[in-house]
Amino acid sequence: MNITEKSYDVIVAGAGPTGLMLACELKLMGANVAIIERRAHGTTGESRAPGINARSMEAFRMRGLAEEFEKLGKALRVVLFSGVPMNPKALDPDFPDALILPQHQTERLLTERAIELGVEIYWATELLYFNQDKTEVKVFAQQNGEVKNFSAKYLAGCDGGNSIVRRLCGESFTGEDPLSHWVVADVYLDNPPAEHERFGRNLRVGTYQVSNVEEDWYRVSIMKVTPPIDRSQPVTLEELQQAMIEGIGTDFGLRSARWMSRFGDGFRQVTKYRYQRVFLLGDAAHTHSPIGGQGLNLGIQDAMNLGWKLGLAATNKASDKLLDTFEEERHPVGAAVLQMAKAQTALIKPGSQIEALRAVVGTMLQVPEVTLHLSKILSGLGVRYAWGEGKHLLVGQRIPNLKLLLNNTETGLFALMHKGRPLLLNFEDKNNVEIPEAYKLSIDVINAVPKVKENNGMWSLPAIGEVPAIKSVFIRPDGFVAWVQNKGEEFDIETLSETLNKWLDND
Repeated sequence: MNITEKSYDVIVAGAGPTGLMLACELKLMGANVAIIERRAHGTTGESRAPGINARSMEAFRMRGLAEEFEKLGKALRVVLFSGVPMNPKALDPDFPDALILPQHQTERLLTERAIELGVEIYWATELLYFNQDKTEVKVFAQQNGEVKNFSAKYLAGCDGGNSIVRRLCGESFTGEDPLSHWVVADVYLDNPPAEHERFGRNLRVGTYQVSNVEEDWYRVSIMKVTPPIDRSQPVTLEELQQAMIEGIGTDFGLRSARWMSRFGDGFRQVTKYRYQRVFLLGDAAHTHSPIGGQGLNLGIQDAMNLGWKLGLAATNKASDKLLDTFEEERHPVGAAVLQMAKAQTALIKPGSQIEALRAVVGTMLQVPEVTLHLSKILSGLGVRYAWGEGKHLLVGQRIPNLKLLLNNTETGLFALMHKGRPLLLNFEDKNNVEIPEAYKLSIDVINAVPKVKENNGMWSLPAIGEVPAIKSVFIRPDGFVAWVQNKGEEFDIETLSETLNKWLDND
């Protein structure tokens, strides 16, 4: 048996959307990174998680990827909450849209991007075990019978709900066991349903949803209120057909299926996201019911949050203590998503009491403020990290894709963020921004004129609302605002220095 050795700054376990996005972010920061993936090829050909929410689309737009996604996918505005209609007039026309795109397409685009950036991907390579000390992680994997020995400064577990990295960390992954299960499939239908027939509830069996995910292929999801079945037991075409007839009353001319699976409605989250030099992201850190399509998107945002921090730390451009903010910021977000998924799951279950609750919720959803609030949560646009509380309303939130006039040319803010660098924007007519000497090479400073609705000293921003007009703003690589100088105020280099020291200090 041959043993080979290879050294990297970071090893990423798992080449799903989370792992691929993380690797791309690491590479933008100059880290030497490799992915190990047990699958023998890059994509599955399965739609799996086909919903990309608005915040994930913003992440892709910040990295110059959104156009490729939009060419292949279908724009979607979320108008249902667990099948209950929301008030469509509550959302500003500029409220960002979501996208329907099969997961295999998402993985293909991210794989191409990772390879373009120079990420090494080891396919058909299974992680066996790892050990770590104060300076590095030793990773042992197997590829075609050959043991591969990797060393890295850090290891990121992005290897899904059955994560071996999580198990090796000793994390028990406690939570709530499933009470019902979903049969999910990509199918070809001879008689697909009309739009108004694509969601329904059977008071005896459960809930169903049918959605067009790709050309002639439809995603059929049926929740069955029965004792959960072992997920390793494969779904047969006969079982799927029977479930459709029982739950929907028809199989819509089911002809074939290219992928079938089952999911439980259990909810689990690890207690910690960091184990010294090992991190857990995506489904390796949290799993929940498929209702609402939050899993893939939560993983993408985990990757955006950790990627720039880990990239800086792994290349000795920031201190290791910066990495503690990953868990501090993302664990509460994961917990909040699980709570929302629980509420949505409860609302789709059968029973007269749930029917009464749905009627009440339906009435509440006609209130524009309620629809806007839930839309921000479901879209991922409503996240505000705790350290932003008590400061300017934008601090701790994501920056929207502001329209800017730059060198007499109109552009979107996200077009300035393709390289993944920290960004200081100055909106004054003259170049009066002072940057502490220690950080002049670490951030991009751009002078531009904002094309924003302003009234009485307040800006109106889509999916955010009114905020005090801005003179200067410091934006982290993940698109979150870390510092703001209000319009009309003197430039405050002291608070800017404190902010840069917090997020970019390499002592």
